[in-house]
Amino acid sequence: MDTIFAQCSARGKAGVAVFRISGEKSIESLEKLIGAKTSKLKARQLYFRKIYHPVTKQLIDEAMVVFFSGNSSFTGEDSVEIHTHGSLAVIKMLNEVLESMPDLRLAEGGEFSRRSFLNGKMDLTAAEGLADLIDAETELQHKQAINQLGGGLEALYEQWRAELLALISLLEAYIDFPDEDIPEETLQQVKKSVENLINKIKAHLDDNNRGERLRSGLKLAILGKPNVGKSSLLNYLMRRDVAIISNIAGTTRDVIEGHLDIGGYPIILQDTAGIHDGSSDLIEIEGIERAKKISQNSDIKIIMYDIAETAGLRALEEKDNVDYFSQLVDENTIILLNKTDISEINETTTPSQIHGKTPIKVSVKKNMGMENLMNSIISIAEKIAKPSDSPQITRARHRVQLEQALESLTRFSLNDDLVLATEDIRISIRALCGITGKITVDEILGEIFSNFCIGK
Repeated sequence: MDTIFAQCSARGKAGVAVFRISGEKSIESLEKLIGAKTSKLKARQLYFRKIYHPVTKQLIDEAMVVFFSGNSSFTGEDSVEIHTHGSLAVIKMLNEVLESMPDLRLAEGGEFSRRSFLNGKMDLTAAEGLADLIDAETELQHKQAINQLGGGLEALYEQWRAELLALISLLEAYIDFPDEDIPEETLQQVKKSVENLINKIKAHLDDNNRGERLRSGLKLAILGKPNVGKSSLLNYLMRRDVAIISNIAGTTRDVIEGHLDIGGYPIILQDTAGIHDGSSDLIEIEGIERAKKISQNSDIKIIMYDIAETAGLRALEEKDNVDYFSQLVDENTIILLNKTDISEINETTTPSQIHGKTPIKVSVKKNMGMENLMNSIISIAEKIAKPSDSPQITRARHRVQLEQALESLTRFSLNDDLVLATEDIRISIRALCGITGKITVDEILGEIFSNFCIGK
């Protein structure tokens, strides 16, 4: 394979920039850059060296360099890392020099990780865990990613594969000797093993998509009539002004998103246009329609009311919006009464239940009652996506392959031809191997590794 290079640290000016070279010519390339042989250098040790242009001999930078032999490198190939100062000029010069070297080419996105997989340094689930670790923004996303990178999913699926291989070995012995009757004890053992594995896979699949939801983030929609304080709530939660606040109805016309960490859970906040009837503004009408779609696809909903409008249950008589909101209420809905700082409002004039739920009373403006709101969000997030101690499915492709394995095992029957029954087990094994990468298709590899950044 070609020798490849890329900057593997973050782009932009920084204290340090790291370049990675991997492949047969990597150590030779390092020797050209430092103007000396590496025979006296030890692998996996950092050395201070000056980096020169191999043709003009111009000094580019003073750097720390390290090389790895194939069996101890990330990619499974001879590799080099060069740690330079993070000057934009140095980065540009070194990139140009490396690109000009005839034996090197710029790596594609995820190519280092792809080589690591192809050289047996990690399986596909670990590679996906690495991608998730790089993208992790919260503590719980980190926990899930690091468990997967450490081989949690691989170990589980390899255990199931080993159990199925043992069954095939047992059955093939009787296929090779068809005159021998299979003892009843053996039949029961095989049936019980298949049933146990079916139950394990079903339990693994019946997880409410926790892993995928934690990985991609929980969508939280802020819903309500115009001017109840939705944009103020978004700005409060984001700790900055991302939405315009105005007492003019219809100011928010599109869905405004913000990403944040609440209790370790990745939350995607979505502030929507105020939902009401009677608008003649085409842009506002489109914003309302988008808000309705967002509400149907959200994991958590906050339905927000102005407490002054609910006093004496007046708001509950307004059929244009309350009836619509009542259709959205589910176990993951929070009812919020805002503007409790208004002195005229008291407990006797506000409803104790709205849409069958006890509302949380807050004043976003005065930061009153917000801790109760945050605790409610965390409580719902835990119910939806709390990580399990056991490995969790994190990709749709895992789920598809597991369903294929389950389908084949469910079809398995010793009442049928023994060869066909054994083939059902083989199909299940192939499905499990498709998850870990023991059996792969180029299109799958391309999809997985194209999501990595260049340099990884």
